[in-house]
Amino acid sequence: MMTRNRNMLRNWLFVLLGIGLMIAGILMDKYSGTSNQVLATIPYILIGLGCGIFGHFMGYIMKYFSTRNNEELERQIEIEKKDERNILIAEKSKAKAYDLMVYLFAGMLIMFSLMRVDKLQILIIVAIYLSLQVYALYWKYKLEGQM
Repeated sequence: MMTRNRNMLRNWLFVLLGIGLMIAGILMDKYSGTSNQVLATIPYILIGLGCGIFGHFMGYIMKYFSTRNNEELERQIEIEKKDERNILIAEKSKAKAYDLMVYLFAGMLIMFSLMRVDKLQILIIVAIYLSLQVYALYWKYKLEGQM
């Protein structure tokens, strides 16, 4: 029970941190008049981080309040989370999303090349694309060796 309360305190602190980052980003965007493009992106990075942190830890809080008086529901959620069928479905959906991402990345690279986007930006996207492909190959060979 004590660790659960400590976790709730931590979750609430992170929710407040997320809200604070979002507010700081919005205020920075509204009141900063910088012409430097690098500094102009910082408010949006803060907003994105704030939204991510807020949503992640608010999910934990919502789960806590929805299951705190219902041990049977909490047990059922844990069983479903560890169910082999649900794990297989989640892995299959990730694989399908990865397959789509490969084609979308390739299309984006061609589109950016035809639009004559700066070469440095295209090279960064190519590096990310190739690192994903190398990572996928690494895991393919590692898992084939285990099976």
